[in-house]
Amino acid sequence: MSQLASNEESLFTGKFKKAKPKIKLWHKLLFLSPVFIIVLIYKGNDWHKKDQLANKGKDTFAIITNISNAGIRDPFEIENVAFEFRTGDSIYTGYTQAETNNHYAFANNGLPLFVGDKYKVRYVSDNPAIYEIDLKEPDPQTLIFYFNKTADVLRKLDLFKNCKDTERSIACFVQNVFLKYSYDGLATILFHDEYMAENISHNAIAFKRFLEKKEVKELMKKCSE
Repeated sequence: MSQLASNEESLFTGKFKKAKPKIKLWHKLLFLSPVFIIVLIYKGNDWHKKDQLANKGKDTFAIITNISNAGIRDPFEIENVAFEFRTGDSIYTGYTQAETNNHYAFANNGLPLFVGDKYKVRYVSDNPAIYEIDLKEPDPQTLIFYFNKTADVLRKLDLFKNCKDTERSIACFVQNVFLKYSYDGLATILFHDEYMAENISHNAIAFKRFLEKKEVKELMKKCSE
């Protein structure tokens, strides 16, 4: 009798353990399918874009028109650099993402980006809405602009103040640094006083180590003669 009462009590108090429902594999796949579809659409568009640029792409230079720490069109988007490029009689606007700190947005070559800079862009000839800007490849005019900015830094640092011809020595050093160290060398000088927290690659510590290199000392000596 007591056993029967116990079973009845369990029945009404809900003490029986409920069996967990088993989710079949096809149910799981059905649940995940929207995710797969989104991934496939994204990857499909990316493959199509790369294929079009590879087979129908043309190169020109785009001019940077706007730079922001947040999104250009929307504060919550990731594309924070706007640019324009011309094809035929038409001007197209494009957008891309660049790394930023509290002071600058950075090109992929380590240099700071400025409005007015020009970088190579590839677009599809019959559909310029498909494009890809290369923030490693500035045009010659932009490169000269960076040469001049690097020279300005060297003037302020007075590294060649005792030379017979300071301007010639500075120009010589900038050109030779670029030939030996490419954009990385220019960025090291441009960010000579930057904190490491703001720029992990190019900062005051990196600049000090740069000047201590045997090759750099030889370049300075060569350009000081």
